[in-house]
Amino acid sequence: MNISQDSIQKIMSEAILIQKDCTESCFDFQVMTSRFHKDTLILRWVEVDISDVERPIQTYRYRCFYLDGTSQNCSIHYTNVEQANAFFKSLEGYDRQDFTKG
Repeated sequence: MNISQDSIQKIMSEAILIQKDCTESCFDFQVMTSRFHKDTLILRWVEVDISDVERPIQTYRYRCFYLDGTSQNCSIHYTNVEQANAFFKSLEGYDRQDFTKG
């Protein structure tokens, strides 16, 4: 998929805002695509809740965007493990992205 640099820049600007508002630790922002969400770019990141240092909780978070980098409402939730695993396996990272801290 050919994604414009302008779209990536819009999405990564959103990632900077997410990181600033993250109450715990948010990192590893990546723009991805999935065959389950056609014509959609997915921003994935890791959020680590360290409120209990004995049991930190790591969670993948997702936000959807149109191909032009505009935010959209979409839900990345599945009813069973098989559907969830199929989605995770379908994710492909877009390898040409820049992330600069604002």
